[in-house]
Amino acid sequence: MRNILDELYDYDLFHLTEIEDTDGAYKAALDRLVKAETELKKAYPDNDKILDEYQSADIELHNLSNRNEFRKGFKVGAQLVLEMIKPIK
Repeated sequence: MRNILDELYDYDLFHLTEIEDTDGAYKAALDRLVKAETELKKAYPDNDKILDEYQSADIELHNLSNRNEFRKGFKVGAQLVLEMIKPIK
């Protein structure tokens, strides 16, 4: 059985599939990434496999880091709730 925090993070309980990009920062960063990737592939056409491996490792590292930060944040939130329900002395 999977941990509930993992299910929340993976959107298995709540489906939050859209990124809210109210100021266009996400799109701007994505455009920069696509442009840089295109330039790298043009400059080093024989190194596609290395770039693909780099991107896969980078994505995996980000996913692991994001999951860890999500779990820590959720635990801090739960600890705050537990602190709030203690009787006032």
